[in-house]
Amino acid sequence: MDYFKSREFEKHRKNTYSILEQIPIAKSPVGWTFRGNFSISGFEYFGFDESSDLLLVVSSDGRGIIDLAKAEKISRDYSDDFDLDETLLICKGFDVLEDKSIKLAGKYGGSILPISNKFGDSLQRVSPLYPCEDIIYQPAFEDCLIEGHNKNCVRIYKGFLYCYGFSFSGNYFVIADDGGILFWERNNVV
Repeated sequence: MDYFKSREFEKHRKNTYSILEQIPIAKSPVGWTFRGNFSISGFEYFGFDESSDLLLVVSSDGRGIIDLAKAEKISRDYSDDFDLDETLLICKGFDVLEDKSIKLAGKYGGSILPISNKFGDSLQRVSPLYPCEDIIYQPAFEDCLIEGHNKNCVRIYKGFLYCYGFSFSGNYFVIADDGGILFWERNNVV
């Protein structure tokens, strides 16, 4: 018997959907602040510097660097002549990131960015209404798919997702979609 056509599977699917639909929507999780968004024409990849909270964005028009702490674009390179490994998802930096290799998350899948941070927070991608996808923020020791262990989980994104990830410091996370990038900052960043 094909499990995916069984009553047990249908019951499990409906239960999972019901659990996910109970997760409330919030602009920001407790302890975090939504800082804004940047429109990125021709978005392809983003990645974080491992020793700062600078964000490298790769588009069809070159590369840009965003200082998330200041919420501002600080540098732009319109050249298409740079090292980008689309298999390993690594891009050579420029300007203040000149000597860095930046790990990326991509528009068409693949990521080597963290989906959790050192504080125990995590981001869970779920697709109960695919192709629309949601990102659910899960505080430490919680899981949006386990009833009774998801009371502080919140849905922070619903749409047509490209990619997402935490900064290596754990103080920021970014979600990219066809509108650009959205980003959040952990409160009391030191």
